[in-house]
Amino acid sequence: MMTDIDYRKGAWKMDYLVEKVNEYMQEHHMAQAGEKIVVGVSGGADSLGLLTILSELAGYFHYDLVVVHVNHGLRGKAADQDQSFVEKTCKDQSIPCYSFHVDLKRFARKEGMSEEEAGRYYRYQCFEKVRREVDGDKIAVAHQREDVCETILFNMFRGTGIKGLTGIPPVRDVIIRPLLCVSRAEIENYLQRKGLTWRTDETNLTDAYTRNKIRHNILPYVEEHINPSAGQHIQEMAGLMRDISLYLDRQAEAAFDQCVSVGKNLVCAIHGESFKKLDVVIQREVLRRSIGVVAGKLKDVDREHVEMIRKLLDKHVGRRCHLPYQIQAVRTYEGITIKKDTMNEQQLDKVICMDVAAPGIYGIPGTSAEVELFVKENFKNEEIPVNRYTKWFDYDKIENSLSIRTRENGDFITLDGQGHKKLLKRWMIDEKIPREEREQILLLADGPHVLWIMGHRISDNYKVTAATKRVLVARIKGEKSDGRQYQSVIAGGRSGCPDTRTG
Repeated sequence: MMTDIDYRKGAWKMDYLVEKVNEYMQEHHMAQAGEKIVVGVSGGADSLGLLTILSELAGYFHYDLVVVHVNHGLRGKAADQDQSFVEKTCKDQSIPCYSFHVDLKRFARKEGMSEEEAGRYYRYQCFEKVRREVDGDKIAVAHQREDVCETILFNMFRGTGIKGLTGIPPVRDVIIRPLLCVSRAEIENYLQRKGLTWRTDETNLTDAYTRNKIRHNILPYVEEHINPSAGQHIQEMAGLMRDISLYLDRQAEAAFDQCVSVGKNLVCAIHGESFKKLDVVIQREVLRRSIGVVAGKLKDVDREHVEMIRKLLDKHVGRRCHLPYQIQAVRTYEGITIKKDTMNEQQLDKVICMDVAAPGIYGIPGTSAEVELFVKENFKNEEIPVNRYTKWFDYDKIENSLSIRTRENGDFITLDGQGHKKLLKRWMIDEKIPREEREQILLLADGPHVLWIMGHRISDNYKVTAATKRVLVARIKGEKSDGRQYQSVIAGGRSGCPDTRTG
């Protein structure tokens, strides 16, 4: 197979836009030669451009393409024509096509979402369903540069933190977005050079949705009257904010380890003295992580809720505040405890021990929490998650059957790469974990060897290295998967993608 150097020397000629997208894909390690890519295609210019560009690159890098089209049932005959257009396009190019149909209005009512949210959620469920069925490696979607700008402005106008200013990531789990480096005009010009036509969704031409108002009115005004490069500058800012956000994540992770203990019922106990020493920015991130552990999601948790908890440290013991998802934060002698309002306190002494295997989702007795386990083999270009809820382990180093349980006599953990071990009891004492909390902490264990002290650290013995061939992914989930995020689809969240497809 020809390399990137080959085409630069003129071994073969590539359209300049295809070359631009290819370089962007290489920069962000989106796909390897020979991988199978599931492509979301609506029939519009962006998605048709994505399919056409990937089809060209497939000739050079041997990508195996599969198309997924979702008919939302909102536009009657026009939507059916979109579906026929996509299916014919794929047939002409001998590309497998899977079409899904949904009554989106009914689906949105059932799930308690807006139609916009429900459409996105349903689409990603369908993408993932097909990816798993065809043993695909990646899911490619057609977001482009203006989508980044619209997302950032939309988040700014409704209120957001740093993460809301990071825009749309080029890669997230198996999802790739090769067109983020190009504009809508560039895509349309490319299709015209190729002599291709595309479908137009009339709803995108109206101002019925907030994003359309930003797309049709705000961005064009800014680029015409303030700075024609405004869109490019917004995208560059998003990249900088993404770097800052990743740095804050690492700092918050270390701070969480330092001052938060997590019980088996996902009760977060924040130790006041160490928490007060943190910079206020890191304090807020630690509190958001704590809420996320207890609730399993962070949607609808805003700055006001975080500040309510911070102010508890200045209140008397026993004062509390109530948060979304039936959560409460209580001022204690040691600091602050965040837990479910409805928790049965008698459950805290309940012993847990259950054998588990991957893949699988395991409910924790007496709680609303679940732990999901699954194995990844294609992970070399992915970054190990830096968060409290998901951990990676070298699957082939596991010697016994796995269990999720509370502590037992003889449990130990490996502390470093030299193999130094410490009894779990001694580790808990050294970490100053209160005696009453030690029996509540959940463990993922390989016999007496503890892989993960949930809410705390993992064993060095099971860390992923360059030699790792298979990764065990362990993920804590809350009471109800957040259907508005793609992560819940990977995690096997709510169903809602009926087998109504062709292809």
